[in-house]
Amino acid sequence: MSAGEKDKEIRKQARAVRLQMWMAGRSSRNKSPLDKICRFILSRASTPKPEDDFLRDPLIDNDEGFDPDELDQFQRGEIG
Repeated sequence: MSAGEKDKEIRKQARAVRLQMWMAGRSSRNKSPLDKICRFILSRASTPKPEDDFLRDPLIDNDEGFDPDELDQFQRGEIG
């Protein structure tokens, strides 16, 4: 990669960062329709896809949890 291509890539990244900062500032105001659009775009870009979200729990997603009696027994140490 030549020096000119590196400079072009750096300028491209700098423009992207400036745009992201501008959008973040606009989305924090949430007054005009443009602010709401910026907020929507940022929330879509920053929310992980369900298959990539390591915090998701199939037990909770499939509603396979304790019933209230089982939970009470578990908390008292009678199960498990």
